[in-house]
Amino acid sequence: MKNSETMTERERREGGEVSDSTPAGGARHPIGVVSERTGLSPDVLRVWERRYGVVVPSRTEGGQRLYTDADIERLRLLHLATLAGRSIGQVADMPMSALADLVREDEEERGRAPRLASAPDVMGYVDAAFAAVQELDVAGLEAQLRRAVVVLGVRVFLTGVAAPLFRRIGDEWHEGRLGSGQEHLATVVLRGVLERLLSAFGSRPGAARLVVATPAGEHHEIGALLVASAALGEGWNVVYLGPDLPAAEIASVALAKGARAVALSAVLEDGVDVAGEVAALRAALPSHVPVVVGGEAALAREADLAAVGGVVVRDLAGLGPVLRGLDLPESRS
Repeated sequence: MKNSETMTERERREGGEVSDSTPAGGARHPIGVVSERTGLSPDVLRVWERRYGVVVPSRTEGGQRLYTDADIERLRLLHLATLAGRSIGQVADMPMSALADLVREDEEERGRAPRLASAPDVMGYVDAAFAAVQELDVAGLEAQLRRAVVVLGVRVFLTGVAAPLFRRIGDEWHEGRLGSGQEHLATVVLRGVLERLLSAFGSRPGAARLVVATPAGEHHEIGALLVASAALGEGWNVVYLGPDLPAAEIASVALAKGARAVALSAVLEDGVDVAGEVAALRAALPSHVPVVVGGEAALAREADLAAVGGVVVRDLAGLGPVLRGLDLPESRS
């Protein structure tokens, strides 16, 4: 049964007490404000509302969603509950009091857990790895990355070390402060580490499948390997296809494998029609299979991608909430 707050709001709307053109009492926050205050992207908010009914926002005459303070608090708690490792399907129906208790228990448990690596600790690995890249020290770079995986764990390694290192290498190369040989060496070593991470995860019976690739014309695959590794850490089975694949081929594999979602990494801003590839994927895939896109090129074309049905994630840390927000029957309680 849905929580009492959500059911009461829905009953009032269906009974005519709240119309689509008359905001409910206290409903004054547009979706952008809600996204900022809760940490949930507008895309995730819409999915959670449509598939789980977690809140029922009112609408203005122009169709704009408006949320109450209570809506925002509920969404904030749901987000915190999923960040602890639960799927949205496991917590969507919980009453506010039980949800608040659950989040409080999570916070208390984190307080009892061993201290996690601080930001300076994590950046120390990034700095040491980058120094090894500058010195063309293959063994030193690989040793730093492997040590970071062991000490920090896979999730922190991916979001706190590998992704920032990848960005720094790209920025330094574009600015001419890093040579092509150094950039290629770093790519080869980082690819090897990530591929070993992928092979370390076994197949999970019953887990949803995610197809990961880069679009046609995109030859940089580190971003896609980061996405694939992060998705495995979220409990997905990943079908990794590698770089430079046309939309038709990606869609063919996704359909054959019964994929629940497709993820693309797009780094190049020139020579890759990422919006066109996403549009072609969107036309070839069922409507319930989202196309998630990340990378510098995706951010540069965010409006175009949204217009063709792509779900843009701003960074690797934002991928987890998007994946956890999908409707996955096998992950429900």
